[in-house]
Amino acid sequence: MKAATHTEVYRPFRGQALRHPLRALVLAWSGVRVGFRRKLPALLLFAMPAIMTIVLAFVINLKFDTKNMMEGMFDARGGRDDVTPFERLQAERLSQAMAGAIAGVEELVFQFVQRMRFFVILVMGWYGSGLIAEDRRLRANLLYFARPISRWTYLRGKLGTAAFWGSCVVVLPVTILLGVASFASPDWTFFVERWPVILKFIGYAVSYVLVHALLVLAVSSVADRRNRALAGVFGIYILTSLGGESMTRLFDGQGWRLISLPRNFERIAEWLFGFESGAVTWPLEASFWALGFYVLASGLVLSHQLNKMERGL
Repeated sequence: MKAATHTEVYRPFRGQALRHPLRALVLAWSGVRVGFRRKLPALLLFAMPAIMTIVLAFVINLKFDTKNMMEGMFDARGGRDDVTPFERLQAERLSQAMAGAIAGVEELVFQFVQRMRFFVILVMGWYGSGLIAEDRRLRANLLYFARPISRWTYLRGKLGTAAFWGSCVVVLPVTILLGVASFASPDWTFFVERWPVILKFIGYAVSYVLVHALLVLAVSSVADRRNRALAGVFGIYILTSLGGESMTRLFDGQGWRLISLPRNFERIAEWLFGFESGAVTWPLEASFWALGFYVLASGLVLSHQLNKMERGL
């Protein structure tokens, strides 16, 4: 006897669904739980980000060296109102050392974010390429949209799953490193003085993850199998990155690098944090337009494909 699925029982829902804001969260968590079943890929993909986070946390802690700084402050003040020129010089050096430590921490976190770019697309491509492609292959969309679940809820759930894995690579480590810097600095100096920079780092990491998550889901919605979606994600990322560099060298024009997602985020990072590498020289608005194009294109593809899935096509 051959098993068969009677798709006529999955009729589109024509009524009005009750509001349930946790549907997307449940759908996202179900995708995360499926990803946790594969232990070996997780070990291989997250080992390097975890090691770098631990090492940098120790380096940041050593940069502040709270005990020595507090002793220097005590020796400089001496508990007296009259301060000698030598003690005043010690206090100035201590202040310069603190400023240097804070600047060094920010540069370390910035370099960490830049080096995690490849791991973000690797992890999100591995775990996110099959989120929609496998639903199409298994015809699970007929069951999802008959529950009923709206296209927006379905998209939020899949986006939450993809963003979770990307956040484990860059958002969570950045938050840990900034937290270590805040705790290690005397009197929470890093948090009190540099909290706008902390928000910028976290916001930059979150936006990086969300843009790549939309791109991965757009490719996954077009493909009919997970391996094809995975090849498509890596193909687009490699072609746009290497293609932009090749065209720049061939035609001697910086504008070709605008097709590269990492280069555009690098330009925005230089503007946010003030670290200039000299590799990107185009106007900041051009990078925002390029990223906006990627987001718009991914959104249009997802809207079209999810509309087809909802109709059972």
